[in-house]
Amino acid sequence: MVKRAVIVGINDYSVQGVNSLAMCVRDARAFYHLLVDAFLFEPDNIMTYLDLAADSAVILRALRYCVAQSQPGDVICFYYSGHGSRLPHPVNAGQFYECIIPASGRWISDHELFMISDGLQPSWVNFTCVFDSCHSGGMSLEAEARTPAMEQTLVQRIITQMRTLIPCGTMLSPTDRIVCEGNVNNVRLDHDRIDLDPGPNFTTVQRAKTTLISGCRPDELSYEGPVSSTVKNGLMTKSFLDLVNQSNFQIDHRSLVDELNMRVGAYVTQLFPSASPAIVQQPQLIGQDNRMGQNFLEGFTDSR
Repeated sequence: MVKRAVIVGINDYSVQGVNSLAMCVRDARAFYHLLVDAFLFEPDNIMTYLDLAADSAVILRALRYCVAQSQPGDVICFYYSGHGSRLPHPVNAGQFYECIIPASGRWISDHELFMISDGLQPSWVNFTCVFDSCHSGGMSLEAEARTPAMEQTLVQRIITQMRTLIPCGTMLSPTDRIVCEGNVNNVRLDHDRIDLDPGPNFTTVQRAKTTLISGCRPDELSYEGPVSSTVKNGLMTKSFLDLVNQSNFQIDHRSLVDELNMRVGAYVTQLFPSASPAIVQQPQLIGQDNRMGQNFLEGFTDSR
């Protein structure tokens, strides 16, 4: 079994023309050491791209390499810390993609990731994505939120049209995306940002090629500690670091996300006690339902 990883952390968004962040590079470096020290990844098998090195073409090429090299039982981890947003499907009205925003180049949606993983058997390779970013979008003025402002035309289009949201990192085929149909409703503008009600089918997906751990629900934002605080990471990444404190750490996916929710909630209460409206950030688990009881970042030993 070989474990490979692509790690991306972006503070500098000067090329994309959106607000820069403060702690994503620090997140990426910390997650690199977590993979090496706790999950026994070999440093030579980890590709790390920070700030302006994290161009979309470079990121996608690194992921293609990992997929091409992988054999049954291997593990791929894609960690991303930076901005997230949404884009409309070019043809299907009402359908939108969650996206991650590289330092330069095209924004990366689940469709781009699926094109890389197409042909990869989900029962062969454990492909896990960990995204400490916002996917809720909007026009938030909160400095610690990992989402850029959207153009008014896109905001209005989302509010009036969006009925389906394709999570970035599940790598669903065009045919399999039907499982997401109608997974959001009551899309609205609330306190200068887009809010919505995720449907009950915005959870694990049997046909997903990957397991996705995201920093927040689709109706929330992901936060990093205020510059004045002692928390110098994204809250989900910091919670990962607090939890994983030993070599060869083992925990199943559902238990991991339960722990992350508890720890992120405690940080939100500590760091943003007077926020109005109250801040809520709940890390989510989306992906291969039949693998959720297995341990995080362990190779598959059977086919399902």
